[in-house]
Amino acid sequence: MNNLLSLREEKGVSQEYVAKLLNVSRQAYSRYERGERELGYPALLKLSQFFDVSVDYLLGFSELYYPNKILQNNTYSTEERQLIDKYRELNPACKKLIRDNIDMLYTSTRSSEQKKNSNY
Repeated sequence: MNNLLSLREEKGVSQEYVAKLLNVSRQAYSRYERGERELGYPALLKLSQFFDVSVDYLLGFSELYYPNKILQNNTYSTEERQLIDKYRELNPACKKLIRDNIDMLYTSTRSSEQKKNSNY
């Protein structure tokens, strides 16, 4: 259940918050995150909906974060998929740095394209 910890941190909620969602103690939820206890089917479904991921992803059977969305929009190249997977493993500060850089590059590229097109 190591996916639980990263999903919870990514969503920015506490163990207490998720424990209340599942109607268990914080200690019980902590054991789920550490893999010391197994979640039952109702709890898996609730967490799957809360984190917007598949049950297979929660259980570690799939590396696909949002499999239904990916299957509906299978336009990702292998390179894009690898970038997404690596991005997901980064801490929030690194993710923000990447988003900021992408925004800066996008703005810079769009600006130079507009200048180029206006010269015609």
